[in-house]
Amino acid sequence: MDKLFLIISIVSFIAFFLFAILSIVQFVKKNNKKGVIQLLFAGVSFFVTIAAFIVFLIVIPYPGKTTTEEQVSTTADANGELEKAQDQTVEKNQQESKTEPVSTEPKNNGLLTEEKFSKITDGMTYEEVVNIIGSEGTVMSETGTPGSPFHTVMYEFKTDGFMSVATMMFQGGKLINKTQFGLGSSNTEISLEQFNTLKNGMTTEEVFAILGGEGEIISQSGDIVMYSYTGKTLGANASIMFQGGKLISKSQIGLQ
Repeated sequence: MDKLFLIISIVSFIAFFLFAILSIVQFVKKNNKKGVIQLLFAGVSFFVTIAAFIVFLIVIPYPGKTTTEEQVSTTADANGELEKAQDQTVEKNQQESKTEPVSTEPKNNGLLTEEKFSKITDGMTYEEVVNIIGSEGTVMSETGTPGSPFHTVMYEFKTDGFMSVATMMFQGGKLINKTQFGLGSSNTEISLEQFNTLKNGMTTEEVFAILGGEGEIISQSGDIVMYSYTGKTLGANASIMFQGGKLISKSQIGLQ
């Protein structure tokens, strides 16, 4: 159930940016009425994103309650283990700093690129992700106690794309979701006819064969992967979601 709300949050987050871009396009075309409508949709998508993410954080299955004596004992043991782990980490870092030279080469000014995004995989630590990107992220939300398996943090990273955005979510110190919009674009276009041909349950191979290629990965959480395809007209696009290699969801805006 918690993963369902996470998926809803991700989809709404992507829809927010899509509607925002479409509203800008309409205002540029001086079609203010449609622009206002698209802007309203963007606002609704934003609030759905926030609400779904809050629910996702609430339904995380925290361990049951313990007695006061058990809590005191557990806290003491945890503090002792934490201090021991911190000492070991400090000692390890000191040893590494003596043996490993510090790299002075820039990493694209610490900006997240499409290539770097593709190298980031589920289960990586925050430090591993930062090492790939070349810069720290900005905390967008945080819940739970640091060091616990349910400590969940979402970071936003600076990107090199125009009007692009990227977020990474960690739980228990491990990456559980990565999402981006605007880092790159797929060369594979999709038509309304192709979109209507897609049926839930199809494999990735069947879908890619119909569409003529693989789209751009905009979100991934475990075996759940969302691809984006551009349409043949300005602002038109489609999102295709797979779980375990099977199509589970599809949505489109402006396809012809």
